[in-house]
Amino acid sequence: MLKSRIASASFILIAAVLHFWANSALSLAFLLVSVAVPVVLFAQVRLAAALTRVTLDVEPSYQLGEHCAVRLRLVRGLPFCLAVAMLSVRVENSVFATVEDHTVEAALSTRCRTCDLPVLEQRYGRVLISTDSVRLVDPLRLFCARLSLDANYESVLRPAQLQTEVLLSQTPQAHMFGDSFDNSKSGHDVGEVFDVREYVPGDSMASVHWKLSSKFDSLIARQFSRPADYEVALLSCGCKEASDDVCNGVASMVLSLSAALLRVGVFHDAGVMYEQQASFHMVDDEASRAAFADALLATPLTPSAHEVSQVLADASLADRFTKVVLVTCFYDEAAWATLAQTVDLTVVVISADEEGAASGSVSERYALFTFQARGLADHGHRISL
Repeated sequence: MLKSRIASASFILIAAVLHFWANSALSLAFLLVSVAVPVVLFAQVRLAAALTRVTLDVEPSYQLGEHCAVRLRLVRGLPFCLAVAMLSVRVENSVFATVEDHTVEAALSTRCRTCDLPVLEQRYGRVLISTDSVRLVDPLRLFCARLSLDANYESVLRPAQLQTEVLLSQTPQAHMFGDSFDNSKSGHDVGEVFDVREYVPGDSMASVHWKLSSKFDSLIARQFSRPADYEVALLSCGCKEASDDVCNGVASMVLSLSAALLRVGVFHDAGVMYEQQASFHMVDDEASRAAFADALLATPLTPSAHEVSQVLADASLADRFTKVVLVTCFYDEAAWATLAQTVDLTVVVISADEEGAASGSVSERYALFTFQARGLADHGHRISL
């Protein structure tokens, strides 16, 4: 703005010198225009500031992957006003612990009363949107006038919704009286077979129904019921070291797995990492699942993958759960192998790399599924637990 004022003063000075030298009607008109334009712009900005009222429209929640923007709305304004609104907007994200300051411009008029402000980053979590500075500026950036708008808004950026199908494991490990039982082995049945379905990667070959498979010309697997003491834990293991897309993918997968488990009647404990410990919420209906989602969208990410590994080592998950599902953004095979010695473990990795994405495998001790973060919501997913 200072440069614009210097340029305008220089322009007036040049016009005055030309008129002094030429002393003609044309040079006089040129001088009068060069003086009149700033005067008119100054009067317009001051008048517009007195008659203009604006407000911010912030939705209670937004869905990542869709249009996410704060909207500036003109409540009252001066017709045919050429002034431009300049805003300083601060956005604080509680999950990623980020504070971002944006300076945006919006051209409003009585014909076009709204303008979208692209100030929301593609990061899930609870956000605080505040502004304490709105100015009206003329098109030449010579003069400005402040508008009264001191606002604070809270909103939630929700992760993208995924289409996830959960298939109950063909080898659920039940721990009774200090012993482990495998439902797929003869003599170890502590539940019962209640369904058959198509074989998916991650299922035990011992659960394949060979007679039905020969009739349908595809592998058909037995699906066993869960033992009565089959306690399931679903744990989100995101961290700040991963990219935004990967962290968003972890949150999306955790929420979709929780919903999928609930659809098949599996009550579970859903947990997040907080202050170097795992905090769990019992999920047994839609209300409790919504409460867990709110907790996930407000809990800060763990700073590093090393801290996540420490939490897994100290969580004593085997004392509480039979089955543990980890949704994570990094590989830590040593920690997984140690945890799999005491619980039935499934690991879902959200990766930024294309290599190994959308694949599933089974080690000697745990099942592993890997998905690419980019385009995660574009496809359906089937995960055997």
